[in-house]
Amino acid sequence: MKSVLFPSALVGVLTLLAGCVSQAPEPINPRNLAQSAVADTHLGWKPAPANQLSYSLATSTGIARMEMRELPVDLQAVTIELPGMRNIEGIQWRGASGDHAMLFDGAEGMDGVTVERQHRGYLLQVRGTALESIRSGGHLTVIDYYRN
Repeated sequence: MKSVLFPSALVGVLTLLAGCVSQAPEPINPRNLAQSAVADTHLGWKPAPANQLSYSLATSTGIARMEMRELPVDLQAVTIELPGMRNIEGIQWRGASGDHAMLFDGAEGMDGVTVERQHRGYLLQVRGTALESIRSGGHLTVIDYYRN
């Protein structure tokens, strides 16, 4: 009886381990790719197509900062709603490795960055070359001219 039970138990354990190894990795939850970096910044996640991220970033002081983790390689666009911003003075990026860039200087954005005025606030889109510069993760800071 012992000799029959042991081999079948061994086969069961090996099958279980093989199943664990062959499973595909769990997809990244977009909600976990960004978080507020200052206490008064409120970050909301919005559903978007699989190759895009969409967030809403609001603040009471006019300076909003979000921390972004490394972005997936198949991601093609990041869209951020900026409700309540009245006149964006600048959008800055500081990468995890220390590199930095001015994504928007109040008048125009770098290649791949669009800032569109909406009824209440702005809509920021980052694609192409600009997306590649922020893909490794870091901090995004949005500064409104009319801050407190």
